[in-house]
Amino acid sequence: MTEATSDRVCCAHYASTYLPLTQNWIYRTLTHHRLFRPIFLTRKKENLNLFPLSQVYSLDDQGKLLQYASIAFFKVLGYFGFMQRACHDNQAQILHVHFGYHGVKMIGLKKKLKIPMICSFYGDDVFAFPAIPANRARYQDLFRDADKLLVLGPYMKAELIRLGCPEHKITIHHLGIDAHTIRFEKRIVTRGSKIRFLIASSFLEKKGIALAVRALAALRTQYDFTLDIVGDGPLKPVILEAIETGGIKDRVTLHGYKPYAYFIDLAYRCDVLIQASRTGSKNNKEGTPMAIVDAMATGMAIIATKHSDIPEVAHDGVHGFLAEENDVDSLQQCLARMFEQADRIETFSVAARARVEAEFNAAIQTQRLEGYYTALIKARK
Repeated sequence: MTEATSDRVCCAHYASTYLPLTQNWIYRTLTHHRLFRPIFLTRKKENLNLFPLSQVYSLDDQGKLLQYASIAFFKVLGYFGFMQRACHDNQAQILHVHFGYHGVKMIGLKKKLKIPMICSFYGDDVFAFPAIPANRARYQDLFRDADKLLVLGPYMKAELIRLGCPEHKITIHHLGIDAHTIRFEKRIVTRGSKIRFLIASSFLEKKGIALAVRALAALRTQYDFTLDIVGDGPLKPVILEAIETGGIKDRVTLHGYKPYAYFIDLAYRCDVLIQASRTGSKNNKEGTPMAIVDAMATGMAIIATKHSDIPEVAHDGVHGFLAEENDVDSLQQCLARMFEQADRIETFSVAARARVEAEFNAAIQTQRLEGYYTALIKARK
């Protein structure tokens, strides 16, 4: 039996690119489907060697003339013909769109196919995108036509309601990781010992990396520590300056962008993850940074900020400490507490792993997701 004739129901996923390195959580959903058979619709393909999937239908697979014709078709009719054909040929019964700003572009396809549509929101699509009035107006169509909207926590849910989305359409759904492939290693640190910190993120304003460096540097004469930073991006000069002026250049190792496996391996050599997220100048915000979930799965303690839905993942005093957003003094105080109460890292470590296994396990979360699919399909019949 071929995939196209499989007895599993087809779910068509969409994102504009399949698949950026930073969106590996989407791939985890695809690979954990059991009741549904995923196909992927996209405009551009990349990293297929890292995220292999047998059925990816992409605009860039077509010749240049066909691409121009497809775009013109989309502008007139509101959907791509090749996507409609792929869904028809695979008998897709549900459409799952990733990111709200992509959701507004897929309304036409959903209507043409006459199938339910779920749209998942992840961060900037809730905060930065609708900050522009024209985009906020476009979201009203999405709120009306989508059958279910998934968010990462109560903070995002409240924001969608404020933007005009009916509350009954919104469900909080956590992202998942392959917890069973990540071994747990309890971190044990005694007071007065060196603490090994880790930051893993793109060098963007909302990540607050320079803020974290400044807070840690303020403690350099009082405590022993090292800091590993995985990532890169436009704010690298700012971060390098913070490291230099903070006088901790000899304690910091910059790794650049690295594959996921490299980050996980490095995590086992560190004790505490720092995630100093903050609201950017264009209302850019996080959802639930997956670096936190991955680090917790390995057994790391967390120091983060009370930003967006981070408190939905890591609880203050349970998995580590949470500082006030964009407040270097508050962050410094949390770091000092971690040094002074280093014996609690063992407790944080055990609790962190338990939290991930219960609420951020990809297999369990995809099973829940398929429950939403099934309910929507049955409601249509």
